[in-house]
Amino acid sequence: MTPALWFAAGVLGTAAVGVGIGIPPPDLAVLLGLTSAGALAVALAGLGLQRGLRRQRAGMARQASLTAAVTAAAAMAALGLVATSMLVSPHDLAVVVASLPMAAGAGVAYGIASSRRTAADLEALAEVARRLEAGDLSARARLGGTAEVADVAETLNSAAARLAASRERERAVEASRRDLIAWASHDLRTPLASLRLVAEALADDVAPDEATRRRYLASLAGHVDRLSGLVDDLFELSAIQAGAVTLQLEPTSLPDLVGEVLARFEPEATAAGVRLEADLAAGPVRPVLAGRDQLGRVLANLVVNGIRHTPPAGRLVVAVAEHGGAALLRVRDGCGGIPPADLPRVFEQLWRGDPARTTRGAGLGLAIARGLVEAHGGTIVVDNVAGGCEFTVRLPAATLRRNGHRPAPGGSRETGLTG
Repeated sequence: MTPALWFAAGVLGTAAVGVGIGIPPPDLAVLLGLTSAGALAVALAGLGLQRGLRRQRAGMARQASLTAAVTAAAAMAALGLVATSMLVSPHDLAVVVASLPMAAGAGVAYGIASSRRTAADLEALAEVARRLEAGDLSARARLGGTAEVADVAETLNSAAARLAASRERERAVEASRRDLIAWASHDLRTPLASLRLVAEALADDVAPDEATRRRYLASLAGHVDRLSGLVDDLFELSAIQAGAVTLQLEPTSLPDLVGEVLARFEPEATAAGVRLEADLAAGPVRPVLAGRDQLGRVLANLVVNGIRHTPPAGRLVVAVAEHGGAALLRVRDGCGGIPPADLPRVFEQLWRGDPARTTRGAGLGLAIARGLVEAHGGTIVVDNVAGGCEFTVRLPAATLRRNGHRPAPGGSRETGLTG
C-alpha cells in the first residue's frame, strides 16, 4: 500500500472507532479534522528532514531514529490538538499532555533499538565489500538479518566466489603462457641451431659430393617442416584458447574419414613397425555434421600420438560406433598404459608425461585435439586398457545426420567457438 492509502486507512479507522463508541457526528468531524491536521503536518515535516539526512548520507540509525521520532510526534500532535480543543477539564488536559512525552520516548527508543541490528548488518556488508575491493577474495558476508540484507549478502558472496574463480583462471592462464614461452625457447632452439649449422655447411661448400649435398638439403627440409608444424600448432592452440575457431560444418562420414587418415599415416606406421587397423564392424554410423578438416586433425593427432608410443610389432586400432545417440571415435594404441596419476593431465598443453615419452612431439597435439572436439560440443577422454590406452571422442547426438549424406539447406555453415 502507498503512504496515502495508509493515511486514509488511519482516518477511516478513527472514524469507525468514533462511531462505535457513540461520539456524536459533529464532535467526530472535529476529531478527525484535528488529528488529521496534526499528524499530517508532522509527517510532512518529517519527510523534509528525511530528505536532508539522505543528502548528507546519514547513517541508518539516525534515519530510523527520525522515523520513530516522527511517528511519536505525529501521535503527540494529533492528541495534543484534540486534547486542547475538545477536553473541557484542565485536569484531563494536563494528564494527556503529561503522558505524551513518555509515549514519544518509548516510540523513539523502540525505533533506535530495532534499527541497531539492521545497521550492524549493513556495516558488516560494507566491511566485506571493502575487503574484496582491497583484494581479499576470501571475505564472505554472513547470511542473516532482514530479507533484503540476506539477499544482498548472498549476491555479494556469489560475486566474490566468481571473482576468486576468475582470478584462479587468470593465474592458470598466466602460468600456461610462461610454460609456453619456456617451451618455445627450448624446443625451437634445437631445430633452429641445426638449420643454422646445415645452412653454414652448405654455404662453406663442406659437402664434398652431390650425395652429401642432397643429404644436407633433406635435413634442412626436415627441420623446416618440423618448425612449420610447431608454428602451426602454436597458432591453432592460440586460436582455440582465444575462442576463435571457426567450423565449416558439413555432413562427414566417420568411416571414410578414418580410412583417409590411416592411409595418410600408413608410411610412418610402417617405418615404426606399427600395424594400423580400422574396426568398423560395430554397424553403420550415420554421418555427422562437423568441421571435416578439424575432425580430421583430431583423428590425425591421436593416430600420430599412438604411432609414436606404440613399440614395433604393435598395433593401433581406430573404431567407429554409435552409442546412446552419440557418435564415437576410439583410438587404441599399444603404449603400455599411462600412470593413473598422469591420466588427468594428458590433455594439458606441453604435457609429455614420463621422460621416456618426450623424445618426439611438442606436447601440443592432445591439447589441440581436446579444443577442437569441445568446439563441436563433444568430449574426449582417455582410459588405460590391456597393453595400452584408448582415447574416446564422443560427438553429441545433435551432430548426427538423419537424412544420410544430403547436405543441409544452403550448404555448409559456420560456427565459432566461444568462451
